[in-house]
Amino acid sequence: MPKEGMNRDEYLNNKFGGREQALRVYKNIEDEGKLANIHFQFKKIKITPNSFLSHKLLAFAFNKQQQNEVLEAIFFHYFIEGKNIGNLEIIIEIAKQTNLYEEGIEKYLLSEKDNKNLLNEAKQASDIGISGVPCFIFNKEFVVNGAQPTKSFINIIHSLRINE
Repeated sequence: MPKEGMNRDEYLNNKFGGREQALRVYKNIEDEGKLANIHFQFKKIKITPNSFLSHKLLAFAFNKQQQNEVLEAIFFHYFIEGKNIGNLEIIIEIAKQTNLYEEGIEKYLLSEKDNKNLLNEAKQASDIGISGVPCFIFNKEFVVNGAQPTKSFINIIHSLRINE
């Protein structure tokens, strides 16, 4: 992903092989989200971001025991508000909203500190088949990408119990 992200339509065409297929996938996610009272606003997303700065903010938040709060804010900004979570100004806004902002955070985000670890984590995730969010890993061996109906999870868990 380029540092500045990429046009959303171009990204969807590359990932799903066409807009119609992408719309079907996102319709499923929207439907599942509504069941959990999450109202995704995919039409607001104009840029698919390079999420590296988001991951870097999460690394910073982890050290302050605020990772869950920051992750929720990142997801809200992106999936509900359609904001570019690869943009430094948006990341700083999230840091301020979650009371994570402190002197030096911008310098940290732009530094090389933790970059190697984050890139290694991204490679490991890719190597086991993680290609985006949401992603669920069962028994450290089964990877399920994307929103799934509850029944799918029940079937997976049932299958794992049978195979134990």
